[in-house]
Amino acid sequence: MSVTFHALPPSANSSCVRCVLECGGIAHDEVNAYGQTRTPEYLAKFPTNLAPAIEHDGACVSETNAINRYLCAAFPSEAGKFYPGDAKTRAKVDMIAEYSGITLYNLVAKAVYPTIGFPLYPGDVAATDALKDSVAQSQADAADALLAAINDKYANGWLKDSPFLCGDEPTIADFRFAPVMYFARVAVVLPPRVVEYLDRLEANVPGFKDATEGPRGFTADKVKA
Repeated sequence: MSVTFHALPPSANSSCVRCVLECGGIAHDEVNAYGQTRTPEYLAKFPTNLAPAIEHDGACVSETNAINRYLCAAFPSEAGKFYPGDAKTRAKVDMIAEYSGITLYNLVAKAVYPTIGFPLYPGDVAATDALKDSVAQSQADAADALLAAINDKYANGWLKDSPFLCGDEPTIADFRFAPVMYFARVAVVLPPRVVEYLDRLEANVPGFKDATEGPRGFTADKVKA
């Protein structure tokens, strides 16, 4: 049974799911979720009112990491390789994927969203009219923390001695992190090792380049020199 994939075309988060679908060769129909996530029909399926989200065989799943784990379990022949191994191996994959989706992405949003015109979350400096004069400093502070995390955790950590985050083959940890870097590059100059890593994914992992065309193209003219 085909997957219905509700996505926002330029979204890095949507690309994280699209990577599993495209790189795994999973049959799917992509639906543009823009303007649809608060409709009664959407909310009935996805109470989180978020995209990306998928429908498959009666299951309605949102939240990027949950979707990717579901796809790996539901399509083991196609995508099981992206969530491999025993409990220890999967724990590392999960740890990196969760860090990328929560801690790192929070910094990306603060550093990048005001520049690309995406709305910030309630309570954020850029979402508070009384603090508009502080947005630039908030972005700069977030960018500093973002670059430090990319350098310390990824370039000089998980990618120091292996081509991908968890070893010699890509996993859902890579698919959670790599598309986000196309947004991060708006706020920071990516470390050479991360640039090489993205080039490796684009060149050597079939489907990855197409899956990330949305955020890559959306930010192409905004890359920090």
